[in-house]
Amino acid sequence: MASIKDVAELAGVSRATVSRVLNETGQIKEATRDRVHAAMKKLNYRPNPLARSLATSSSNTVGLVVTSYRGSFFSELMAEVQEEMDQQGKFLLVSRGKRSRESEQLALQRLTDMRCDGLILHARNLYDEELIELAQQETPFILLDRQVEGLEDRCIAFEHAEAGKLAVEHLIQHGHQKIACLAGPRERLTARLRFQGYEQALREHHIDLDESLVAEADYDRQGGYQAMAEILERHPDITAVYSCSEEMCVGAFDLFREQNMTVPGDISVISFDSVSICTMLTPAVTTVHFPIKEMAAKASSALSSLMNHQPLRKLDTFKPELRQRESVRTLK
Repeated sequence: MASIKDVAELAGVSRATVSRVLNETGQIKEATRDRVHAAMKKLNYRPNPLARSLATSSSNTVGLVVTSYRGSFFSELMAEVQEEMDQQGKFLLVSRGKRSRESEQLALQRLTDMRCDGLILHARNLYDEELIELAQQETPFILLDRQVEGLEDRCIAFEHAEAGKLAVEHLIQHGHQKIACLAGPRERLTARLRFQGYEQALREHHIDLDESLVAEADYDRQGGYQAMAEILERHPDITAVYSCSEEMCVGAFDLFREQNMTVPGDISVISFDSVSICTMLTPAVTTVHFPIKEMAAKASSALSSLMNHQPLRKLDTFKPELRQRESVRTLK
């Protein structure tokens, strides 16, 4: 394997000159730079990332904290951040925060111990005070899908409550009154906000909230199946369901097939959607879109600005978009 010494000898320069070319420091004549690059190509020389990081005081890595490695939402999130980091020539390190504050603290500690140049945090359980304290440290970070007072220039958020309200109002406008809700775990802020949108839409249209029409589950397929089964056992006469995640929506469709229920003939469905799952169901499901891909791209771009010491203003709060398809029937 070729060394920096071999490159220097072939290019006819000192090892210090090769280092300056690699690290893009100092004043180097263009002809000298070209000779060094030509020597590197001929010898198939690849710089040692560890040695380069020690020389530049940069690890050339970005850390990402996610709740889980599983599921379409997190796959989309990680893929988009990876895409952006590839374009910036950064290595991406991903750590799983699971579903507790302690696990998120450990995930964050692992990435800071790796001396990442910057962090993107999809952290649901860390206290606001912990994040404000982290902002006093030298490692820049961006918060994804969270709003913390005092850190507005680091937060990329989404209007979850507005999205929930938009979804349920769409059902109401099509004549539905008895609307079930497949809710996420309400100890989570985003799940509470999605449920608040459901409550607000009912209230504004003078429909009483009936908690027996609501079932909580984790944002997964099996949870959606079980929650839908619970509601239908209590209320077989519901005409519509609002699902707070696309994975739960798939679980509900599994149950409908078992019970020979048709969508939208027997029941209308609307769901949150962050990827393309709801378009793959039959019929394609009307959704309020949660643009995680766009939000992840924005987070990566904002973090790049912070790492380059460029000031940031208050970041974007993304708005929901209603995507009408074939799963909602108008009642006469």
